[in-house]
Amino acid sequence: MTTELCEIAAKLTDVCRSIFDDESQWIEADGYPDSLALCIIDSIFSTGSHYTSVVNVVTAYRAMRRAQGGDPNSDGVQELLASFEAVEGSAGWAEAVNNRKPSHTGRGALLKAEVVRRAALALASLEGGPIETAADVREEFLRDSELKRLKKAWLRLPSQSSGVTFNYFLILVGLQSVKPDRMVIRFIEQHAGLEGKGFTPKEAASLISQVAELYPTQARKLDHVIWRHVSGRDVFRAAELT
Repeated sequence: MTTELCEIAAKLTDVCRSIFDDESQWIEADGYPDSLALCIIDSIFSTGSHYTSVVNVVTAYRAMRRAQGGDPNSDGVQELLASFEAVEGSAGWAEAVNNRKPSHTGRGALLKAEVVRRAALALASLEGGPIETAADVREEFLRDSELKRLKKAWLRLPSQSSGVTFNYFLILVGLQSVKPDRMVIRFIEQHAGLEGKGFTPKEAASLISQVAELYPTQARKLDHVIWRHVSGRDVFRAAELT
């Protein structure tokens, strides 16, 4: 790391410590450790949306699966794919979860629902063997900490090449990662004196990881607390009554 980057990381660490203080009081991302389906859905729908809309999609999916006699909190990719078949494809699925948002703002963009379906198909048909459950992802991580074949398949999905949703997917599964969305990047640019520098998600992820080492804390926890702070959500857990 260059001297300049070291100085930026140190400056941002001081800012984070002054704002966020004791990490034991932070509200952490719960994720879906037993439901790969929910990890896929939440991560794909998380970009370019107010998080309330993501919660609504997850809630609607849970209701749909329970109505079908399933358990959304343990769904893998096969159950997710079956939910699309039950409503005759992505358009029906989008209607069922009441969200027809496109995967990007350009003309002819696929529905996010269709990207979710393709993500499930990609994991189910990975070369070298399928990944069908959240436990499978964690087992894959033990074999390959870089998750090369999984990451390669994910980044090939429509509008997912930046890696932002992949990083968030790993967080939701329960692995150490960082999801540097536009709000986190805005925080970094504002507090590290980098406004107008065109900071990329990859650069943001690297800087958050460096700050986490200095703090010290886990990168995924720091990323999440920054995201909560910038989006106006509560950062600290409510004090317990004694």
